[in-house]
Amino acid sequence: MLRRVLDVLPALPGGGGEGVPHLILGPGDDAAAFAWPGGGTLLLTTDAAEEGVHFDRRLHPLRAIGRRAVAAAVSDIAAMGGRPVGTLISLVAPPAEETAAARIAEAAAERAAELGAPLVGGNITAGERIGLHVAVAGAGTPGAPLLRRRGAKPGDGLFVTGSLGGAALGLSLLRRRKEGETTPLDPEEEALVARQLDPAPRLDAGAALAGAAHAGMDLSDGLALDLHRLAVASGVGACVQAARVPLAGRGAQSLEAALFGGEDYELLIAGPRQTVRAAAREAEVPLTQVGRVTAAGEGIRLERADGVAEPLPRRGWDSWTAGRRNPKS
Repeated sequence: MLRRVLDVLPALPGGGGEGVPHLILGPGDDAAAFAWPGGGTLLLTTDAAEEGVHFDRRLHPLRAIGRRAVAAAVSDIAAMGGRPVGTLISLVAPPAEETAAARIAEAAAERAAELGAPLVGGNITAGERIGLHVAVAGAGTPGAPLLRRRGAKPGDGLFVTGSLGGAALGLSLLRRRKEGETTPLDPEEEALVARQLDPAPRLDAGAALAGAAHAGMDLSDGLALDLHRLAVASGVGACVQAARVPLAGRGAQSLEAALFGGEDYELLIAGPRQTVRAAAREAEVPLTQVGRVTAAGEGIRLERADGVAEPLPRRGWDSWTAGRRNPKS
């Protein structure tokens, strides 16, 4: 659906008058970018959290709804190598849900302040179900190019920050609790639930890697789907080695969750191996090489532990279809 929308958008005007910010990056990346008069880059992004699509109030406490929505939007700024500076929210709620709406807004403001992007305004309106729409303004890292989805080159290493699959596994645990399971969670399971309820955008990592990487984006929809997006934008192929993917959990479902689960808000990075590793070490960023960038004709592949490579499906979390046939929550 996103591709159809992008295809019908009118051409954007270039340049601008003297002293006026002008657009340097439009639709297609994690954020839009404007060159600011006198130097600097303004980043703008927006995200939505809709009840029944992005969250389920039987699973997600009100505080988590607000905090998750802000973190997801701020992650787009991290994906560009920038820092957030301010947040706006648009809150939709049934009039009878005034108390719940206030608690969600309070949690959103709390998280925004923690991430260095205080809540500076917004809007509230009545609606049939709760929804929280978040817009974040950010600034590019001084002296470093923006991280973009376009720019990966054959021969680059493919890297991810942190570990993957934790949010999806945490969601599975929450669903099991809702269905009546009463066994106490162990510390590892508690950590997985926290990954689902209160994600942490990789702001330090994005800023540190912006000058070292050729391309990057955040992993909001699963490694498989987001890798396809980066590869298409860069006009390349890619190969992921299953044994190298850093898994947040253990068990048979961990790799599946890492590849297709989504909501991890880690970063996917492509760039020269030594340069990227050195930048990560200097900034103490947790980074793992999971594969390599290849020629476009080789497609997107997953190499199993036995060395056999197979096509990696273009599959993951898709908010457009989630509310109808594949609910996330």
